[in-house]
Amino acid sequence: IKKKQFHVVLDCGNGAGSLVAPILLKKLGCKTTELYCEPDGTFPGHNSEPLPENLVDLIKKVPDVKADIGVAQDGDADRAIFVDEKGNYIWGDKTLALGAKYATKQNKGGIAVTPVTSSSCFDDVVKQNGGTVIHTAVGSPIVARVMIENNSVFGGEENGGLIFPEMQYCRDSAMSIAKILEIMSKENKKLSQLIDEIPKYEVYKTKMPCPHDKKEKVMKTLADQTKKDSNVIKVDDTDGVKLYVRDGWVLMRPSGTEPIFRVYSESKDKNKAEQLALKYKKMTEDIIKRI
Repeated sequence: IKKKQFHVVLDCGNGAGSLVAPILLKKLGCKTTELYCEPDGTFPGHNSEPLPENLVDLIKKVPDVKADIGVAQDGDADRAIFVDEKGNYIWGDKTLALGAKYATKQNKGGIAVTPVTSSSCFDDVVKQNGGTVIHTAVGSPIVARVMIENNSVFGGEENGGLIFPEMQYCRDSAMSIAKILEIMSKENKKLSQLIDEIPKYEVYKTKMPCPHDKKEKVMKTLADQTKKDSNVIKVDDTDGVKLYVRDGWVLMRPSGTEPIFRVYSESKDKNKAEQLALKYKKMTEDIIKRI
């Protein structure tokens, strides 16, 4: 990394990362352009959730200063979201897959762990390197526990929370920054090139209201009803009801805190992903009304 002398635009979002990330990048020999790197729990720079609409300054700054990469940390600095050298926002599922690809390549396979909500691009790159995927319920402590139990080489979630077991069993944005720079330097590629090599899928997300006291019965009814669905290849009830169909998958999952069901779907085709989500959302809504 030091040999490459990367120029990094760092957006700590006034969060906890402000105390660590600038020092880390300096020690890695990087030139840094800092945004909102003064710790302030009122988050005066922008909302601490690293979504595209909150990272306007970072997205603009990276190409403006001709930086190699941009990175934003969330408020408590366990998650990192990246921006490539062209100013493109990189969704967390792509970074997660990149980390999994590199870890399984380095280890000539191994077990990688991620929740059922993660994109199929994660499974694709792990399997390409001779690795195995274990899907868990949502939640980084659950992912970490399964990683420990299975001596996993990598794990994480699609929200920018990556876990590197050789260091520690929790999400770590500082290590994520260092690892992405390591991959760029060892592969001798720009971030945009590395992301272009990750298989592409279209994701669709929606939700619907559902009272807490109905959730369990809705899940059981959904599982029973979808088992008879001729379009369904496989049903996974690890967390909610996930249906694998010929052209993708769809997941109906009750929120642990809100009176809602979330629906996630994925396919290579954007329209197909939306159709899948809306079809099974309607099925779930009908079940909620009946119960």
